[in-house]
Amino acid sequence: MTQFSVFQEELGLYKANKQLSEEGFSAESITAGDENLSYVTDEGVVTEGTIYDVIPSLKGSSLEGKMEIIKGELLINSQDMTEIKVAQSMGIEVNPYIIIDGELKSDGANLALMDSSGTLTIPDGVTKIGNGAFANLSGLKTIIIPGTVKEIGTNAFTNNADLTRVVLQEGIEIIGIAAFKECDNLTTIELPESLTSIGNRAFEECSKLNNIVIPSQITIIREETFYNCQNLSNIKLPENLQSINRNAFLTCTRLDNIYISKNVNNIDNSSFSRCENLTNIEIAEGNTKYSYSKENGMLVDLENNNILFISGEVLKNLTTFNIPEGITNFGTNINTYKNITKIIIPKSLTTISSAAIFPSSISSIEITDGNTNFVVENECLYNKDKTELIICYTKGSEATLAESLITIKSRAFRQAVNLENIDFDKNITTIEGEAFNFLNDKLQNVYIGAGVTNIDPIFKYNTYGTVTVDEANSNYSSENNEIYNKDKTELIGIYHDIQGSYTVRNSVIKIGDKAFHAKEKMTEVILPEGLKEIGASFQFCKGLTEIFIPNSVGKIASDAFKESTNLMHIRIDKEPNSIEGAPWGAISWDRAVEWLRPAE
Repeated sequence: MTQFSVFQEELGLYKANKQLSEEGFSAESITAGDENLSYVTDEGVVTEGTIYDVIPSLKGSSLEGKMEIIKGELLINSQDMTEIKVAQSMGIEVNPYIIIDGELKSDGANLALMDSSGTLTIPDGVTKIGNGAFANLSGLKTIIIPGTVKEIGTNAFTNNADLTRVVLQEGIEIIGIAAFKECDNLTTIELPESLTSIGNRAFEECSKLNNIVIPSQITIIREETFYNCQNLSNIKLPENLQSINRNAFLTCTRLDNIYISKNVNNIDNSSFSRCENLTNIEIAEGNTKYSYSKENGMLVDLENNNILFISGEVLKNLTTFNIPEGITNFGTNINTYKNITKIIIPKSLTTISSAAIFPSSISSIEITDGNTNFVVENECLYNKDKTELIICYTKGSEATLAESLITIKSRAFRQAVNLENIDFDKNITTIEGEAFNFLNDKLQNVYIGAGVTNIDPIFKYNTYGTVTVDEANSNYSSENNEIYNKDKTELIGIYHDIQGSYTVRNSVIKIGDKAFHAKEKMTEVILPEGLKEIGASFQFCKGLTEIFIPNSVGKIASDAFKESTNLMHIRIDKEPNSIEGAPWGAISWDRAVEWLRPAE
């Protein structure tokens, strides 16, 4: 008992001295352990020392390594019940945080780590911040992560709207997938040189982040790492960088220059999509794979004859876009430039990635003599034998499709903005994803013929109207603008708006992938008893906050609730861990799942 009294006295003395010597010292902000000490003052965050600087008598005592300060209060980390009871009698509580093998798990107790100023400091002994540990937390303004933490897990701080500052100390090695996604008030973050990996979407939608230096050990900028960081104007890429992946800087609209080192050997043609102000790309001497011409605004992959980026300064002054002769593959997104109305395809071109890359304003496509890979007919672009519809750019209310047509490619009708009616009959078997998207808002009637065998569930993406499946179709059936398999045991897709609650019909035993994709106004879904399987069905359902899953369900896809960022409570009428993959993409991870039946 005497030891604990001494510890408390020394902590009190430390606080009193700091209040006298440091302006704006916050006693509540003190966090200290065996390897770190931090607190907040008017000058910022102090991060040096250990708990032994606060409580000198702890060093060498029987309680060395068992005490910690969190939010200015002394806690005990011990399994010894005698020690715990004595500590509690002195007003010292047991550390409530779940730390298993160094990983701070996602738990409601974690939220108490934030002090009244909105500062969060990670406890001593933590080597990994667990998946979703601090996702969806209101009021968090500053994060202090000591170098003892080696890994920041998936979704660790996703969707913290008040977060403005992150302090990452030297020693941190891994930032996980979507770790700081949608922290849309985060303005600055300094990445330590110890960092070796940054996960996909780590800073996606950090719309106020304006400056960042990538550490020297990073070799890959992964998919969508800085997607929609609209304020990012300055980024320094390291010499060791080798790869810039898909959509890495998509919609970084203030980014005006980028440096490509000699070691970069992979740049995706969507890496800088919609970077409308990017006008200067510097290619290091010694990099022979890429070239950039300020005159034509094109970043070109010389080995693969592929355009990777085109400057907005060039595109905004064009009405006709002429793909240069020699280019064999074209997948550069120019869809925001509605001044462009005509595309010229060169003799050399063999592939176009998707209709999605072209603006909705396209009203003419011309094919250069000698190109044997594409055909234009009735304001539609096809492959050479007219079995695949690549782009339908008619501005009329109906489209005339080739008799030989088999496959409707992804986004094929994106430019057909006035289309009202379409029949997928004849020889058509396949309709790919987002064949119609939100731009086709005049579309009223879609008829799915008897021969269609493969429909992507989001072939109509957030467009509504009547969807009818031919009764002779042996694979699909329709009812109330919804598509099911033939006997209505699997829900394929919903093509009407859902606001509020939706009840899945009793005959359904499987909800297919994307069935409720991006139904953002749906706030409740009632699942039938008898349902057996849930696919990747509820992605981007941002209106959902809670869902109840009946006992009959035996399988849930690992990403069933991906990007449903407000889903904080999954109640499941099963024994703990009786279905693999929990929490199935929910961003708050373990905190989100409540197993309603006791373990057997």
